[in-house]
Amino acid sequence: MHRQPLHPLTQKIYEYIRDYIQEHENLSPTLREIAEGCHMHHTSLLRHLDKLEAKEWIIREIGRARTIRLGRNAPDAPPR
Repeated sequence: MHRQPLHPLTQKIYEYIRDYIQEHENLSPTLREIAEGCHMHHTSLLRHLDKLEAKEWIIREIGRARTIRLGRNAPDAPPR
């Protein structure tokens, strides 16, 4: 499947989430941790997360903390 390249900042956010999950035994980062780790404002972060979710690179449960996980189209997604 052909994948359209992500905006560099969106790619950076994805990589931060991926690395955080790997380093913290499948615990996902909070929105605040992602924003701080990527040096950006929370509002901007939400737009990038929406893009990642639309591409199915991540999955989120809205209204619950630490529920981000890699989606089925993520390049590093675990096998199903």
